[in-house]
Amino acid sequence: MGADKLNMGGLRYPLDSAVADDWGVREMIGFVRSALRRDEGFSILEIMIASVILFIVLTGVLGLVGTTTNMGLDAKQRNVMVNALNAYVERVQSLPFDSVALAADGGALASEESTQVGEFTVTISPSVADGANEALKQLTVAISVSATGRTPVTMTTTVPVRDRSQFLTQANQDPATDPTVAFLDAYTPPEGTVVWGTSCIGGTGVLKLAVEATASEGRVLTNVALWIDDSRLAKNALGESGSWNPATQTFSETSFVWDTRQTEDIIQEDGSYLPVEIVADGMRTISAYTLDDRSVSVYSVRHFLVDNHAPGVPGVPAASNLTNVNATLTWAPASDGTSPADHYGVRVFKQPIDDSGPMNPYEHWPEVTVGTPTGTSLAITNATAFSRYYPVVRALSPRNLASAYTAGTPIFVTRPKITGNYTITEDKNNEYTVTSTLSCTVPTFPTSGLTYTWYRSAAGAPAVQVGTGASLTGDDCPLTVKNNDPWPEVRYYCKVTYTPLGVNGGTSEMKTSNTVATTHTGVVATSPYAEGTW
Repeated sequence: MGADKLNMGGLRYPLDSAVADDWGVREMIGFVRSALRRDEGFSILEIMIASVILFIVLTGVLGLVGTTTNMGLDAKQRNVMVNALNAYVERVQSLPFDSVALAADGGALASEESTQVGEFTVTISPSVADGANEALKQLTVAISVSATGRTPVTMTTTVPVRDRSQFLTQANQDPATDPTVAFLDAYTPPEGTVVWGTSCIGGTGVLKLAVEATASEGRVLTNVALWIDDSRLAKNALGESGSWNPATQTFSETSFVWDTRQTEDIIQEDGSYLPVEIVADGMRTISAYTLDDRSVSVYSVRHFLVDNHAPGVPGVPAASNLTNVNATLTWAPASDGTSPADHYGVRVFKQPIDDSGPMNPYEHWPEVTVGTPTGTSLAITNATAFSRYYPVVRALSPRNLASAYTAGTPIFVTRPKITGNYTITEDKNNEYTVTSTLSCTVPTFPTSGLTYTWYRSAAGAPAVQVGTGASLTGDDCPLTVKNNDPWPEVRYYCKVTYTPLGVNGGTSEMKTSNTVATTHTGVVATSPYAEGTW
């Protein structure tokens, strides 16, 4: 190879002769030539150096991934806090003015409220102080959002609460000269309409807030405005406020479309701004105000049910009033913004006899009951005796936006039922003998350690154990008494002990059957026991 060329892998590269004369460069060229001639692979030192470089690069990348994940969780936690704070303030501002006080002071506000939003626990502690005048109060809200393994985020803010009946100072009011303002029914949805985004149920489906205002003769209107719960101006999808300064005697607006998902920029700790929805779901009061040049104001109101988001998850259902075929499910209500959830969806799954696996019952148990109650309870009347059920509940909004189903271990077991016959005979000594044949329901789900214990009581005496097993033959435990007038009532019931297998099984349980009683007061041939009491 010539002195002015460098041969690398069969390619020749020009090399300045002045540079080639430099000793350091010649050494580098020699090292490269030597490396290119080697065919034994990398040395241990080279592998270690490459590993260290790769480790340093990967450490930086993984650290960046972790930082990005934490930033996302922080943003989610703060969004939950802002949304919960806005919803709480909206709810308080919608209360009657006299109710804006702590419960200890005769108001409607609890000293502390906690709610679960996904994996976050939101805790709100309010306080109320008098405002600058009797029509104002200062609401201070301390809010904390926490989650397992995360540092709680806290915030304290103070907002004014205004008495809507005295929204503006009234100057020299007189019905003969006061301005007038009203919603235009031809464009505005009726009272109580369900609304979302810029849409509504019924009519043209467009959420217009159309108003018409008129000042009395010789006066002009200085302002017409649309307020949400007397706390903020309504805005359209372009962010334009529903507020006008006509300076005319008459004014009408028929094209304003309210965007119920209007936002405000909330400042973050890093100084950036985050757009946050400020209109909570629930019943909102829209007030149309007008003010004339004599400082006289009047207003008209209309209420809409905002439904932009699904409700929260209701409480885990609990079963009560159990019989062999009946049960009553109850659960804690879910909130849909500042209003309760509109209705609930209930599903009930029954464990099959051949099931003993640990899988989720929601996935493979057959469904037996579906209901959509508007309240927080549901009566089940078509269950089967001694069966195991798994209920789940979700909350739904007026538009059927649904929360997640409840999760937990709300499995319940219906009670076993005993049935059978009895006879009453009399011997020559005027002694009566009651002979019963009874049987008890067997479980319809897999169990172990199944035992039956029968009890009998007569003439008000304490119950005594009289037998075991799924059936009771009266010949094994007849009851003989002397002639009585009237014949004493005889009662039977059974306690069943078992260990359920499969989902959430493995713990011993006990169920008591119904109680059956004789009804005849003398000699009788075979007579059936009625169902008896539960």
